[in-house]
Amino acid sequence: MAETTTAKRRPIHREIADELRQRIASDAYDGVELPRELTLMEEFGVSRHTIRAALQHLVNDGIIERRAGSGTKVTERAKGGIWAAGSLSHLIGEFTPDQYLTLSIREEPIANFPEAAAVFGPQAGPLIFHVLRVLTLNDLPYAFVNIFALNEAAQRVPKSELGLEPLVVLIERFAKVRPARVRQVISACAADDQSARQLGIRSGSPVLRLERTYIDSDGRPFLHVDLLSRPDRYKHVMDFVHETPGKPG
Repeated sequence: MAETTTAKRRPIHREIADELRQRIASDAYDGVELPRELTLMEEFGVSRHTIRAALQHLVNDGIIERRAGSGTKVTERAKGGIWAAGSLSHLIGEFTPDQYLTLSIREEPIANFPEAAAVFGPQAGPLIFHVLRVLTLNDLPYAFVNIFALNEAAQRVPKSELGLEPLVVLIERFAKVRPARVRQVISACAADDQSARQLGIRSGSPVLRLERTYIDSDGRPFLHVDLLSRPDRYKHVMDFVHETPGKPG
């Protein structure tokens, strides 16, 4: 049976949250308080449940705070402008296919990877989709990467497509699961035997660890990247933009 390629519309509460986020950034509400729920319901023509879901997204992002009896107020953090680190598309496209050296692609018991199991939780089931790669630049390895994805989403990607584009892009195209946000953690650790062998360093050598968890619009993680890199060959650079309310970016 052929798979449909019709893209699903984003949930209306997500669209409303994005609109409110933009209004707050442009100081449309004087940087203090949002309209009452009833006013927003009438403006957008939706139910109270939808408005509350939209507002909850902004609460989760630290942009507004809600307290019984005191309304919905913009946080001090958001009053000073919203910090942004480029776009999600820029982050996804950071590593290009010509840098990939894929060592293996297979389903494996998630019990073999406790950290991945902790990321995905019970929704993962007994098996996880696992991709093992080395990233190279000028034919020199600079990063060793474990990529984990929910099996039900990754299995929808044709095998002939694997490796041609980032896995998160392929999952969005074929499984219709789109990243709404990414959580990134950067730390330092010691290289284990496997990563040290692939990176051409001694076991126990210091490496930079970059972990990225891709989360869908329902707040569920569906892909997790665990990258170990040689600090002498990889530099992680992020450009932050301060969008001050009332001023053009």
